[in-house]
Amino acid sequence: MLSKILVGIDGSQYSDKAFEYAIFLASRCKSNLLIVNVLEEYGNVGYSISKELERQSKELLETYRQKAKKSSLSSVATIQLRGISAAGQILGLADTKGVDTIVIGSRGPHEIKEFLLGSTTYKIVHNAKCAVVIAK
Repeated sequence: MLSKILVGIDGSQYSDKAFEYAIFLASRCKSNLLIVNVLEEYGNVGYSISKELERQSKELLETYRQKAKKSSLSSVATIQLRGISAAGQILGLADTKGVDTIVIGSRGPHEIKEFLLGSTTYKIVHNAKCAVVIAK
């Protein structure tokens, strides 16, 4: 039985599909849903840009939280994380929270970055200690 499902969101079409599938799983299994957005830190982007990215992340999380609440899920939580690696942050949170399943999109919003630096999805699939569902 799935008791905790983590879905990683970034606003891309792929994370939208992952979110829809996570809602489906959570409603079918009566699971807790944890919606996560990671602000990747690439260096010193400046205070005002950093604050704007944080504001956008909070808005994104709230939008997804409202959608999840409309699905009558018993428990929905949102978490905003910061770090150099989105994959590392998601994997660490999944371990800490005892997540049963991670649901993620097959790609993020930065396809060129994935090509150059490696895929967040790839890293999660190969390093997760729990089940991973990839939405396309």
